Amino acid sequence: MKPTITEHEAKDKVERYIEGALSALPGSAKRKPFTQHRSECADPTDDGPQGRFEISATYEVTGLEPARFAEYFDAIVQWWSAHDFAVLTDSRPKDQYVFVRNKADAFDMSVQANDLGKFYVGATSPCVWPNGTPEPQAAEATEPEQPVAAPPEPEPVRKPRRAPVDDEDFAQTNWTDGGASF
Repeated sequence: MKPTITEHEAKDKVERYIEGALSALPGSAKRKPFTQHRSECADPTDDGPQGRFEISATYEVTGLEPARFAEYFDAIVQWWSAHDFAVLTDSRPKDQYVFVRNKADAFDMSVQANDLGKFYVGATSPCVWPNGTPEPQAAEATEPEQPVAAPPEPEPVRKPRRAPVDDEDFAQTNWTDGGASF
């Protein structure tokens, strides 16, 4: 298992990338926190072990003119291109959304806007170990499995207490009170 940067370093890098992307916008642009997450890598893209986390942050950007959103998108995409990001999804013009990944460190970023005049920029780290090195329980999980105890013996097959009823016999039975007592 390979060491990674720490969660703290990942959080710092997420913030630096967001600041960098926002530097492509006019001086009127102000960011306000929208979401910040520390999510377990439940389905890591690198098929790595459990115990690692992705660090992400998204900011709403205020102080922008909605009529110029397309121009702002172009400016951020240009900044990304100059900083080793590859565009993975560009949904423009149908949707106002672009998703990129850094070629060197696998950090993801996105820019998204909506018809309500909201503009968002976010970044997500790749999966990282909290302290930069694999946790002891993760290392143990990758060791060869120890033999497990044999499964319990199945219970013996029980014979029915009475013979199954044949449909023909059932139809021919006299169900009137012919002296049978219950």
